[in-house]
Amino acid sequence: MRLQKSENVIYELRPEANVLKIWFFTKCLPIAFVGGFLSFWCFGFFGGMVAVATKSDSPWPIIAGGIVAIIAIPVLLVLGLIYCRYLRQTYVYYITNQRCVFHGGIVRRVERSVPYHKITDVEMSQNIIERILGISTVKIFTPGTGSMMVSPFGGQRAEIAFEGLKDNETPAAAINEILRKFRSTGE
Repeated sequence: MRLQKSENVIYELRPEANVLKIWFFTKCLPIAFVGGFLSFWCFGFFGGMVAVATKSDSPWPIIAGGIVAIIAIPVLLVLGLIYCRYLRQTYVYYITNQRCVFHGGIVRRVERSVPYHKITDVEMSQNIIERILGISTVKIFTPGTGSMMVSPFGGQRAEIAFEGLKDNETPAAAINEILRKFRSTGE
């Protein structure tokens, strides 16, 4: 991250390792099961087409698809876990005196920055799993397109989400304090 003129980093945060347990259920398992289903479907579909073309009544396409799916699910699960482990290491959250920044990604590097004059709301949240794991999320909302989009599970989607934080109160308080100063002075 390049700092702008007269910009200072107040906090540099990274997600805790416990975020991997949440990502296992939200990223790794769905990818593994979708990959297993697609491999089963591809073998069944294309193998079935070959069976029809050769006028064979053999169930080999379904059996082969099942075997490939049984192999694909654990392989994709392990690959997903490895990917998520390295992805977590790339995530860095910055709170500066001028903006909030998310930086991270492996396949696609993303740096998302929100200046304080665009922030409308700062939300601290913990779902039940996050409470059990002792982590939380700080979400930053803007009036732009990021906060107008609705997430698949209801509610608005944040412009930036600092996931997997051990302490969400300190960064949220820092952001709110800077917002108060910005709104009162305009600087």
